[in-house]
Amino acid sequence: MSDYLPDVVIFEILSRLPVKSLIRFRSVSKTWFSLITSHDFIAMHLNRTLSNTKDPPYLLFRHYDEKMEKEHFALLSSNDPFPRNHFSKHLHCKLNLSVSNSDPNPGPPNRLVLKKQMKERGFFAYPSDFIELHFPFKYLEKEFIYIVGSSNGIVCLLDATPSNTDYDIVPILWNPSIRKAIYLPRPAVKFPFSYLPMEHDGFGYDPITDDYKLVRIVYLYGWGNQHTRENISPLIHIFSLRTGVWRTIPDPGSQFHIVQQSDSVFVNGSVHWLAETEKNIRFDSDDSDDDDTFHNGIFTFDIGDEIFHEMAVPKCVELVYDLNMNLAVLGGSLALVPCNRWNLGVEQYSVWVMKEYGVAESWTKMFDIDVGEGLRRVVGFTNNGEALVTKDGKLLFYNPSSRRTLNPHIHAQPASLYLDTYMDSLVLLNVEDGALGRQEDSSSASKDKDYQEVKGWGQF
Repeated sequence: MSDYLPDVVIFEILSRLPVKSLIRFRSVSKTWFSLITSHDFIAMHLNRTLSNTKDPPYLLFRHYDEKMEKEHFALLSSNDPFPRNHFSKHLHCKLNLSVSNSDPNPGPPNRLVLKKQMKERGFFAYPSDFIELHFPFKYLEKEFIYIVGSSNGIVCLLDATPSNTDYDIVPILWNPSIRKAIYLPRPAVKFPFSYLPMEHDGFGYDPITDDYKLVRIVYLYGWGNQHTRENISPLIHIFSLRTGVWRTIPDPGSQFHIVQQSDSVFVNGSVHWLAETEKNIRFDSDDSDDDDTFHNGIFTFDIGDEIFHEMAVPKCVELVYDLNMNLAVLGGSLALVPCNRWNLGVEQYSVWVMKEYGVAESWTKMFDIDVGEGLRRVVGFTNNGEALVTKDGKLLFYNPSSRRTLNPHIHAQPASLYLDTYMDSLVLLNVEDGALGRQEDSSSASKDKDYQEVKGWGQF
């Protein structure tokens, strides 16, 4: 590789460089290209990144700005994404720029005028070090883009754009760091017209096999009543990026079924969904009776072992029917955020954390989120424990220590908000290029060379 340095030394040096530099260095020589795109090098670079505790991961922040009609994906500081002093600086800077150069004495900035401009034109009060990502799916309509999750720099999306087929939700893997996205093949399955399929997806990484997996669970509902699940076993498929194929997994026969509005959360090597049952099953006891009693719970899927499990929720919410709550990750632990009060339009959420994973007794209430009338959703948490919430259509950061909120003045459609940890990686760089997974979209997708259908995960 070099007349001056041993290959192993060059390997070590390159594996410590940032992704942006390595992408450029592929053009140095064919040898360097082969090295940087090799599976061993990508794995080494990923391991070094994961072991680097000095630089915490970013926060991946997604929102759709209705005023500007634009989809935004950005990387923010994971510890303090919106510093308390940055907004006033941006505000003053924006005001100074709006003042006419012909006025020698412009006078003090008019904050009310600027706020009106922000409302009319849209203004993103990001800190100066935020990174806006290139979003390659501009031809997709915002309401048909869903984020399943992210792991090691890979964002798993679903393209639910309606087509002529009965059921056509297409999974996509996207690595923003290397600007590469691939459509995954779809499971070869068709559903009877008399049933309405409801799909639940989860995405995660198995470090033992160095594989990324997407699990898909489909329940069938009657068209006449979307709240009545047919007495049919769910269809379960799992996709392995390493093999590039889908496999069918038997129904575990759980008494639980995933609730329709539940998003998945990947933590501790497993995907988690909110679930419910009408059977009187207690997770912390072997005793049960024949009374039909509603129960809340958590349905999990171990990405490595490919086994389903059931997990208990805090006892105070176990029997509450039709409870508004969601799962999240707080400080690396599984968190549950139920709404524990609804009174004259005022919602209050509590934040529970499972201190010891898998132990029901370790559920601990950390704090309440009470910002008054209009609180609708808890989107996620930053590394310093602040909560991203929506209130009256506005985006707010809530500090549980001070019990105060920060308005970053971002115009966002509440349903589009997504917050998760993110890190740069080279994953997908060595995935073989191929034909598009959706031939009907080839005219749109061919405009960007970053679209392929996966054929397999590297060379092993």
